[in-house]
Amino acid sequence: MMKESRFPGRVLVFLSLLFRLPWQWLRRKPGPEQVQRVLILHQFLLGDALMATSLLAKARQCYPQADIVMACPPGQVALYAGHPYGVRAFGWHIRNFASVCQLFAMPRFDLVLLMGENRLSYLARAIGARWIVGFAGEQPAHKNWLLDEAVPYATEPECWSETAARLIDGTEPAPFELNAWPVLATALPTAPYVVLHVGASSPTKFWASSNWHQLAERIRGHGWNIVWSCGPKEEHLLASLPMSGTDMVMDGCLSLPQLRSLLAGAICCVSPDTGVAHLAKTAAVPLVMLFGPGDATVFGPGRFFSHQRCVAVGMAPFPCRNQHEVHFRPVQWVERCSRRFGEQNNECGRAKCMEAITVDMVWQGIIDVLQIQN
Repeated sequence: MMKESRFPGRVLVFLSLLFRLPWQWLRRKPGPEQVQRVLILHQFLLGDALMATSLLAKARQCYPQADIVMACPPGQVALYAGHPYGVRAFGWHIRNFASVCQLFAMPRFDLVLLMGENRLSYLARAIGARWIVGFAGEQPAHKNWLLDEAVPYATEPECWSETAARLIDGTEPAPFELNAWPVLATALPTAPYVVLHVGASSPTKFWASSNWHQLAERIRGHGWNIVWSCGPKEEHLLASLPMSGTDMVMDGCLSLPQLRSLLAGAICCVSPDTGVAHLAKTAAVPLVMLFGPGDATVFGPGRFFSHQRCVAVGMAPFPCRNQHEVHFRPVQWVERCSRRFGEQNNECGRAKCMEAITVDMVWQGIIDVLQIQN
């Protein structure tokens, strides 16, 4: 089946900008008491979006009476059905012309917050945003032209959750608590279980199946059952793993709300630095994150998720974790690797950073996060 085209949505944005741009010089930043409608606009993958839950909390803290809408990828909408921090989620994509038209039909927004994709400022201006705020420094520079306010990234190391909340002036939001985002009630395994999520957003984050096998043996030896997890089209990652009769397999068959409920009922979750790990943070389950190419400072727990127990496991520093950028912006204190998996120039054919993570290190992470005796 052919994908829907971006062309109709882009034409609509272009035509609207022809009308609105001549009047852009009249815009003024609204005061806090004037902000009645807020739009958080993004097309982030799941992990980055969940880490930016701090922005939802900050928006509600600063604009307690405002109608706050988050326009996000359609696949994420169901996760927000409980309206965390009173925020309503709306699914959209530039390829889905009907969803773009719905954005145009919404009452005008006083404030639009761009998590990290300043190219969306063109859409924000086209739908009539009174004031657009995004992070400075995105490359190429033309993506920043329609920002009304460019917020600089932090100059000192901090988690993306704290950075995301900087889009709004004021004190940091209170740390995340589960009552701000209730978990969907669903049937769960009755025996104590640990979730082992073997999937990841990139093959460079995969941990060897032999390591997962050895870790599973230690967990079973401690009397806990195992729930194996992976994303859609990642079933092959589980094929080589020997299963026990008490193991359960959730191979991409759960919705995001169901997966969050499964995580909330677990003793612990072990996962690479990927979307499911960040989902575990919002489920308040003790979490062990495996950091290979990612920066644990940027993508670890941070202050906003400080009430959730989380242990980062990985080798730091690592020689080829030497790229200094986040969301297409240069950030000198960041140390990460965003190279694609492959054998071409500037690609990674062997993730030595993940190979450096031993079973002993991950098991110790479980002991530490659960605060039990080894």
